[in-house]
Amino acid sequence: MTQIPDLHELASRTGKYDVEAFCFVSQGLRHAAKLFGKERSSGDERHLTALQLVDGTLDLAADRYGLLAELVLRRWGVRASEDIGAITFALIENHVFTKQPSDRLEDFYAGPEFADALRQRVVERLRTVRA
Repeated sequence: MTQIPDLHELASRTGKYDVEAFCFVSQGLRHAAKLFGKERSSGDERHLTALQLVDGTLDLAADRYGLLAELVLRRWGVRASEDIGAITFALIENHVFTKQPSDRLEDFYAGPEFADALRQRVVERLRTVRA
């Protein structure tokens, strides 16, 4: 059985992201699986694309932190989809996540601009609450 790495140590080794970023991307993966109906799937059907993982992570951030979501993510070093990709691949290399042979770090480069995506999600949530 593979030992789960100490996320504090992993964050320290990468030097770019707070440990909270690693925890949050892990939570974002679970959130994305629910968001895209994959939490009960298995094998290849359970696989999330890079953009689905980014989407789920942004959705979770907007849900949890509201208007402060961008600020919170920036504080942890997460400013763009590429950062979610870098964290994801660090977790893959340390056997926390798995990947398909076709998965590439570059798949994360086409993600949305964080500030706009987060703002839009928060506004949608506020409209829903008011309705």
